[in-house]
Amino acid sequence: MAWKLSPIFRYTVVGNSMEPTFFEDDKVLVNRLAYLFKKPKVGDIVVVKHSGYTDRSIIKRVKNVKGSKFFLVGDNISNSTDSRHFGEISEEYVVGKVVI
Repeated sequence: MAWKLSPIFRYTVVGNSMEPTFFEDDKVLVNRLAYLFKKPKVGDIVVVKHSGYTDRSIIKRVKNVKGSKFFLVGDNISNSTDSRHFGEISEEYVVGKVVI
């Protein structure tokens, strides 16, 4: 339970949608306080709650920002389920910023 209170947590990459930046089973650190006082910007890599799954988070890159909505894409554009499929996401779905 303590991991849910920590501002930094480890996330395991699932799938190959972020290749060549990250590969399946890579471990990254996510800062859940990074956007406490600012919003994600274009180019940031974020972990977000997937709106279609209550128990799943995904890792994507911010491609476009419109107010409090974000268009996300995978770096492996030909093999990524992203905002081209599920649309823009609202900032309440952003879990944190990938820092490593």
